[in-house]
This record gives sequence, structure tokens and C-alpha cells, in this order.
Amino acid sequence: MKRFIFSFLVWASAFSGGVSAGSDDFINSIDVPDFVGGNEPLRVDVDLKVAKTRDVYFVLQYFDTWKKLKEKSARVTSSGKYHVTFDTNGIEPGKYRVAVYMTPRDKNWNHRVGNGVNAPFSVLTDTAWNEYISTEAISEVRWPRRVSNGKEVLGVSYRINAPKLLNLDLLNGDGDVISNIQYPVSESGDFSLPIDDLFGKVGAGRFTWKILLLAEDGQSAIGDEAVFHFTVYGG
Repeated sequence: MKRFIFSFLVWASAFSGGVSAGSDDFINSIDVPDFVGGNEPLRVDVDLKVAKTRDVYFVLQYFDTWKKLKEKSARVTSSGKYHVTFDTNGIEPGKYRVAVYMTPRDKNWNHRVGNGVNAPFSVLTDTAWNEYISTEAISEVRWPRRVSNGKEVLGVSYRINAPKLLNLDLLNGDGDVISNIQYPVSESGDFSLPIDDLFGKVGAGRFTWKILLLAEDGQSAIGDEAVFHFTVYGG
């Protein structure tokens, strides 16, 4: 079976300019699917911290040249999670990236504030896309790279052709499993697990989600394991 890597969150980038998460304006994460095809729209999710009203720019670029292909902007007045979608109809198969940055109102790149983030993705041919969506796999994991004592939601998207068990392991920095959940699933879809005050439950440190599809008997693994590293810190 081919390996398809789950979408990921990036909380720093090559053009962050040394800005830290403690800054007044900061893009905590960007979430972009690894693959799109079949003229499916591309959804870009971001988690923002802003000190005041900001304009957020989402730039679709060619991966090799950084040349702009499309751009969207949104005005936000408070910190939170936001998303935009790009129409992919007519975009040739290949590798691209989405870059995101913030500016004061009605300003441009030359006046950007905080950090910038970017994430790559690929547009697949029709044949590759049909093969991708027919393969049983964990297709996406949604979880912050930094977690404290607030409420977060673990999101998992998966594709299956027959009933399976969705197996979720939480590992500490030593690689020990400190929590395990197995959830029966009968069709492709999304799984959500709200978690409140993870810092109070496990303390500070580095942790890992390992998520895998299992056969109904719980013995045989189906496809590749999705591995997601993150940090828990004090409130």
C-alpha cells in the first residue's frame, strides 16, 4: 500500500523572523491537506493570535518558484480559528504551497506583523486521486502543536471500505503509552475527541499521538500509522 502522510500543523516557518509564540500577533498553526484532486476545493485552516484588527493573507504559490498563483485575504478582529477555500479547478497536477501572513488593516507584505507560516500540498492527476480516495488510510490528523490547559479537539479523518477499529495511542516523551482509545467505525468519515486541560492530566512535556486503523478483531494493522508530535506546557 502506498504511504499517504496526514496533513500537519506548522507553527513556525522559514520567514518567521524570530517571532515567538509569546508575541502579540502570532500564527499558531496552519492546516492544509497533503493532496487534492478531482477539482475538490483546497481548505486552509489557521489558528491566530492577534492584538488588534488584522488583515490575513493566504497566498497559493508554485512550490519551486514561490510565484503567486492565487491570493485571498480576510479581516479578523479577534484571536481564533479561521479558514478559507481555494478553487482548484484548472490547476495543473504538481506541488504547491500555501503561505499565510498578517498585516495591519489595508497594508501589504512590506508591513507584515508577527510570523508567517507555509505548508506544501500536491494536486493529483485524476488517476492518482481516484487511487488515493479508494485506499484505506488515516487521511488527516488535526491537533495543535502546542497545548496547555484549554479545551482542544483531536480530529481524525479516515477512509475505509469495510468496518474497522480506529486506534488512538497517546505516548509520553519516553515512548510509553499513557492512554489508548479504540473506536469502531463502519464507514469513511471524521472522528472528534474533545480534551479539556491536558496539562492538568499529563503535565508538561513532549507527547505523541499515534493513530492507526485496525481490522475488526483488533489484531491486524491496516495501512500506515499516523504520527503527530506536540508539546504540552503550563498555563
